[in-house]
Amino acid sequence: MPGVFRIINRSPKQPQVTLSAQDDNENGFKEYLERLLKMIPGEMIGFYMIGSGFIPKEYDKLQAVWAALCLILLILIRVWGTKDKDKDLPYQKFPVFVSSIAFIIWVYWMGAPFVPWNLHLPWVGSLAILIWTFIIPYFYSGDPE
Repeated sequence: MPGVFRIINRSPKQPQVTLSAQDDNENGFKEYLERLLKMIPGEMIGFYMIGSGFIPKEYDKLQAVWAALCLILLILIRVWGTKDKDKDLPYQKFPVFVSSIAFIIWVYWMGAPFVPWNLHLPWVGSLAILIWTFIIPYFYSGDPE
């Protein structure tokens, strides 16, 4: 069974007869949303947010350590979650990379580890989230199976 985060290229190997162009558009949009949801590291963003709430304000630089630990956990989870054990396929490098960068962008947007070093510009984080999160799944449709 493929991992829960594995992105499967569903493009047909041979032409298929469809009922209408609307069916093609709906399927294409569903596949885009599936890729989008699999590449957003929502589980680790939530984990990071909850954990960062326990760090006292006077230990603000510890937020960077917490973010780095969460990034390592994210990579491990995504490596495991993109393997296909049934077909003996390795993990998918690109989705792991995309999710890792997305996590860093989200953490930047929230600000905590970057504020003590005066590196936080919220508007940059907002634009980066929009561009990275919604554009990458448009161009990447998964590894051929």
